[in-house]
Amino acid sequence: MQYLNDRQILEVSGTDTINFLQNLITNDLSKIQEKKIIHTFLLNNKGKILFEFYIHHADERVMIDVHDQSADDLLTHLMSYKLRSKIEISIQDKYAVFWSNTDKYSSDPRNTRIGFRKVGPKKQISKEDSKNDYDRIRIFESIAELNKDFKSEDVFPHELDSFMNSISNEKGCYPGQEVVSRVYHKKAVSKKKFVRLAYTGNINSQGAKLLQDKKEIGVLGSNSGGFCLAYVSRELESSRCEVKNNELICISPQNEDI
Repeated sequence: MQYLNDRQILEVSGTDTINFLQNLITNDLSKIQEKKIIHTFLLNNKGKILFEFYIHHADERVMIDVHDQSADDLLTHLMSYKLRSKIEISIQDKYAVFWSNTDKYSSDPRNTRIGFRKVGPKKQISKEDSKNDYDRIRIFESIAELNKDFKSEDVFPHELDSFMNSISNEKGCYPGQEVVSRVYHKKAVSKKKFVRLAYTGNINSQGAKLLQDKKEIGVLGSNSGGFCLAYVSRELESSRCEVKNNELICISPQNEDI
């Protein structure tokens, strides 16, 4: 078990909880009691990702599992839509997110190979929870995350490998749905995406420019275990390239050893 110390919990409770969130998020919350956990986005009107988070079912309430850098902004954003809805929203500092690579908890709905997660009391945290396997596995599976690999309002959901299980194409309206629907029906493929690349040498943090022949070709995300994520042309996904000191180095087919 690993304590994910960069996550924060928002609790939403009240008789209008499901309907309130259902009108804002990209995924279908109506089956949360059965599924126990969903992953979803909250978009701006242009269809770009404002927030991304998990929603966990917890008796008569739901717990939003969000990156701690987004927690206050998400709370403010949700409260701006509250109006007369019969709900209560608060940050729950007594709870934490736990991750495991064994099936003790609910499977990550984005990609089952990422592992399992749950929300629990912070008193369950032990000294052994500091080992960080989550990001290593996530990056190896090419799963980009808000605040780790990109900033709010920078990318569209379809530029992520993991977006399919976070969007319902059957539910009602929500902000940005017109763009999502257009992408879905036209079967549009993004020109850029997050590609996993091996790296060596020194590498800068999220948002650093990725260069090739002294020209900017993309942006670097997070890195772990000898790999990084980079927001680049999707054509690089099938190329033999690696990052060295923030420079992209590719091996052309004619230069490969026979």
